[in-house]
Amino acid sequence: MKIFASSLLAISSLANPIQKIDFNMATLTPKEVETKLDSIIIFTPTNKDGTPKSFEFDVDGNKKNIYFAAFSPSAIKFLNEKVLPQSENKNLKYSYSPKSLSKFSSLIKIEKEKSKNDKSDVIYMPDPDQKDISKKLLLEQGYDEGKLDNILQNNPIVFCPNPTINARDTRTNSSYIPCSTDYITMKGLVDKVKIKKKYFWSKVQKPKVMAIPLSQFINTLRTSDEDNIKEIKVIPSPSSIKIINQANSSKK
Repeated sequence: MKIFASSLLAISSLANPIQKIDFNMATLTPKEVETKLDSIIIFTPTNKDGTPKSFEFDVDGNKKNIYFAAFSPSAIKFLNEKVLPQSENKNLKYSYSPKSLSKFSSLIKIEKEKSKNDKSDVIYMPDPDQKDISKKLLLEQGYDEGKLDNILQNNPIVFCPNPTINARDTRTNSSYIPCSTDYITMKGLVDKVKIKKKYFWSKVQKPKVMAIPLSQFINTLRTSDEDNIKEIKVIPSPSSIKIINQANSSKK
């Protein structure tokens, strides 16, 4: 537990980013923000009834009850192999349940209110497979390299196009600005963009993929006064959809 303890302490000191956001000057209503977070899928250890399960850790001599939200199959694997085996109640039975980020947040709030336990916290487990590309992009975007390890440890990353691009939902025939928690998905969309010039000599900036830490992404949704913030839509990652489809198939 020695190696992981300091990391756990650093992560668990970060309060739920959804609960720390200032609502002033918000273009989107709280309900609209929740709707946008509904397409961000996480996987959390749960009881048989689907209620999130917390695990107890001894962090520097203090007992901590931690709820976990894994953002990918790789994050689930890391959680199972590196984190949960170090918990005080590691032998408890549990299964993983997919939840939207907004649903998970509301369930955790209910559990905390029921237990009245001020020693509980939430840890968001980023996708390990996204760490290298996230670090590369954040460095290019001007982030302080000395602070990056802490940022990447504490924040799953949302990838968005910069400048923005529009995609079309064929079901509703509406356009939106696509973002994703999966870099390859976002890169594929950006690479397909056809640059249109009004004149042949016009300079048009080709879109690039931008990495945004989750807490910053949520803060932007809740505080930005830009009109196009309403057009942002997070596309579920293919790996998360695959797990859900497999689970649904096994139930049939």
